[in-house]
Amino acid sequence: MITILGYYGYWVVLTYLGAISAVVGMSFAVSGNIKYAVVCLMISGVCDMFDGPLARLSKRTDREKLFGIQIDSLADITAFGVFPAVLGYAVCSETFGTATTLTVMSAYLLAALIRLAYFNVIEAELQSKSVKRTYYEGLPVTSVALILPIIYSVCLYFDVFLPPVYGASLIAISIAFLLKVKIPKLKLRYLICFCFIGLPFVLYVFLSNGM
Repeated sequence: MITILGYYGYWVVLTYLGAISAVVGMSFAVSGNIKYAVVCLMISGVCDMFDGPLARLSKRTDREKLFGIQIDSLADITAFGVFPAVLGYAVCSETFGTATTLTVMSAYLLAALIRLAYFNVIEAELQSKSVKRTYYEGLPVTSVALILPIIYSVCLYFDVFLPPVYGASLIAISIAFLLKVKIPKLKLRYLICFCFIGLPFVLYVFLSNGM
């Protein structure tokens, strides 16, 4: 009998869908369809918002919980590390050149990778002690699913040249990833409110003739 590795319960479906949305978004980015790429980033963000609460509703073994930590971070580095970097290259490379753009995007990706690895270590320690997390250290990488669409929509609305704003934003976000500051962990009701913040943008971006 052939056995398939991994776990495929309902509690991990949103994590997988978020990663798939990121891959689709990267394909839009490299083909120059920036607005659809940004929408895919938002979809990945929504999936990430609710995969944790969904997982906590299920009865999981210790191994499944550990798997959840790892697969969530791997999906996060894909959706909120690699994807924004690919999107940044698509947006900025013609303006700043390949070398400068690759330097900024590489620095961003490295900061996201370090931040997620640190998060994994702390999260594993907390779960081993059955302690619930009440705050994050440093800006969560998933926040880019809200920050970058807002930046894109503001630039689109006010007709601001996007590349320098996007590049500067990624530099600032990279620093925020690694700063040892406490950021409160929001409850589910506040996460739902953030989803509604993004809805006007989604409607605007599909009805507009932007990038």
